[in-house]
Amino acid sequence: MKIACFSLAFLFLAGCATNRNLLKQSQLIDQIQDAVELASVSSLKELPTREKLTYTIKWLGIPVGTLTSSIKGTEKINGRDTYVLEAVFKTNGFCSKIFPVNDRYVSYVDKEQLCTLRHEVYRREGKYKKDAITVFDHAKGKAYFRNLLDKTEKVFDIPEGVQDFLSAYYFFRSLPLKVGDKIRYTVSTNEKNYQVVVMIKSQAALKLGALGEKKALLIQPYVMLEGQELKEGSARGYYGLEGNRPLLGAIITAPVFTKVTVFLSEENSS
Repeated sequence: MKIACFSLAFLFLAGCATNRNLLKQSQLIDQIQDAVELASVSSLKELPTREKLTYTIKWLGIPVGTLTSSIKGTEKINGRDTYVLEAVFKTNGFCSKIFPVNDRYVSYVDKEQLCTLRHEVYRREGKYKKDAITVFDHAKGKAYFRNLLDKTEKVFDIPEGVQDFLSAYYFFRSLPLKVGDKIRYTVSTNEKNYQVVVMIKSQAALKLGALGEKKALLIQPYVMLEGQELKEGSARGYYGLEGNRPLLGAIITAPVFTKVTVFLSEENSS
């Protein structure tokens, strides 16, 4: 389902949603070369131990479901302390009668390095199902993918400091960002490595109903795969400037479904 794909991908900077027609290919390459690698950025902000953020998703102004992103606590993976992250996308009752979606993603992120160690996918979209696990071995520069349903396996190379799409979102939140910054990093999703550049464009203020008005940074993502920019849509997002600095909202457009908006409706952290 494209709504689920684009919403989740943009929210966690996965490399599915990009901005079209704003930069020529040569300009984009220059921006990538000029951007700062995530791995070289210090003074990372510590993540909360537990957190739950709920977003309302609308298609052409019509509510279609919710997205919940959570920090579920900590757990040891291969002797390393990790944050346990989860994202769940569910269609609402009306939309589920047409095309039900219940997708869940889980990531285990090294607390010290804030890089992904393990990523799990549990997708239920209509009749489509996918259960899969990818384990990341940063020392060997390898990722090990296993489909739990059809038992297929794949090993592929990963660059240093690679993120999965869920861990990338939390890493991005931990950075000391300001207007004018350009951040470059690599995200592994669907057994491929995408190069992402996120530009911090300006400051803004968002009114979020019961949550009140929030100060935000306007961001613009660009994505490349094997040297070519992806052009599957356009997106812009707003990240909080205060507190734990979550994503506050996003506007995503594409030819297939025209427009999706995603805005924070509930937040709890500790």
